[in-house]
This record gives sequence, structure tokens and C-alpha cells, in this order.
Amino acid sequence: MKKFILILLLLINVIYIANYLINFETFTLNNLWIVFFIISLSLSILYLFQSRKKSGYISYLSIAVIFASFSSLGAYGFLYILSNLMG
Repeated sequence: MKKFILILLLLINVIYIANYLINFETFTLNNLWIVFFIISLSLSILYLFQSRKKSGYISYLSIAVIFASFSSLGAYGFLYILSNLMG
């Protein structure tokens, strides 16, 4: 179940980043995205710390979700600052 949730979170983060790079419009500025990115980041960190207790578990998927969440938050923040500066 954890793998399914992490794959789903990774897929949504990658779709957001791809949409950001292709369109670069302000319709991607929605407060729901921030909540989703923070939930995604916290769940992946939680799963990463839980995986340290298990032996033989490789946590590349959790690390990928963490990096995708940080990238999505960075893209969202850059677009938010840019849209507020330019009006």
C-alpha cells in the first residue's frame, strides 16, 4: 500500500512539474497544490524514517517523492513570486 501511495504522489508531482514547464501559466497557482505538496513531502519523509527500521528495504521511491515535492514547491513559489512582482 505504501508503494502505491508513493507512486501516486510521485506521478502527481511529475504531472505538475511537466504542466509548469509546458504551459507556465498562472492557473497552476491554486492553494490546494501547496497542501498537496506538503502532505506529499511529509508522507514520504514518514515512510523514509519507517523504512530505516526494516532491513533490506530500499527507499529510492521515498527519496524520489521528496525531491519531486521540493521541486514542485520551488516551481510553485517561483511562479507565485513572479506573478506577484509582475502583477
